[in-house]
Amino acid sequence: MSFRFIAQRIFSKQLYKSAYSRAIFTSMGISLQETKVCFSQFFTLRYPLSFFYALHHCITSWMRWTAGRSARMSYAHTGEDRLIDSILKPIITKKGFYVEVGCNEPIFISNTFSLYKRGWRGICIDANETLTRKYGRLRPRDVAITALVSNEKTTRDYFIYTNNVLSSTEHMNIDIKDEPGFEVSQVKKMQPESLTEILDRCKAPARFDLLSVDAEEHDLQVLQSLDFSKYSPKLIVVESESFDPSKPDNDLIYQLVMSKGYRFEGSVLKNLYFLRK
Repeated sequence: MSFRFIAQRIFSKQLYKSAYSRAIFTSMGISLQETKVCFSQFFTLRYPLSFFYALHHCITSWMRWTAGRSARMSYAHTGEDRLIDSILKPIITKKGFYVEVGCNEPIFISNTFSLYKRGWRGICIDANETLTRKYGRLRPRDVAITALVSNEKTTRDYFIYTNNVLSSTEHMNIDIKDEPGFEVSQVKKMQPESLTEILDRCKAPARFDLLSVDAEEHDLQVLQSLDFSKYSPKLIVVESESFDPSKPDNDLIYQLVMSKGYRFEGSVLKNLYFLRK
C-alpha cells in the first residue's frame, strides 16, 4: 500500500467536504509541486545566477497564499493558461508535454509558463530569434526552436514589429495604421518548416498533452503542416481572427481540426479550444 494511497484515504473526506477546503488543498498541492521542481526546472550551470532565479520562483509559489486560498497566477494574455488547466484537469504532480508555436516571450503572455513551473516541458517555436534565445536562460529545460512554421516551402518574408507580439509572415499585417508599436523594425527572409518536420527532429512524443498555436494570422497553415496521423495532441488551442461562434462551420481552422477527430470545447475571444475525442 503506497504512501499516496494512504494519504488519499486520510484526506479525501476533508478534501471533498466543500469547495472551500478543496481550494485550499489544490493551492497547497500546486505550491508544493512548484517548490519540488523549481530547481530542476530553473537552475542550470550555464547560468550560475539562475540559482537565485529558481529561489525566486520557490518564494513566489508560497507568497501567493497571502492573497487568499483562491489566488492563482495567470501568465497568459487573457487567462488562456487557466482555461487550459481547466480543460485538461491534469493531476498536480503530472509532468506533461506541450508544443507551442508562436511562443513569443518565455514568461510574459505565455500560455505554457504556468505548466513549466509545475514540471512540464516541451518544444517552444518562434520565428524571432531574439525571443527564443531567452528560453535558454529563463526556461532551460524546454527546447526552443527558431523557425517559421508553415505548410508552404517557398521562402517567405517575416516581419518583426517594434511590438514583437504582432510579428508575422502575413502581408496583411503590414498595412496597419500608423500607431506606436506597429512599425516594422526588421524584415527577414526565412525558409519555412512544417510542424511535423520540427517534431520529428526534436523526437517529440506521438501523443502529447497540448498544442498551442498563435502565429498571427498564419495559424491555419501551421495546423495544415502537422501530420495528425503521426502526432496527436490531446488539447489544441489556436487563434482564429475570423471565427464566428454563430457560424463555426464557416471557419477553416474549425473545419480542419474537427475533421481530425476533435471535439470543440468552445471559444474565448480569438482562441478556439479543441479536445481529442
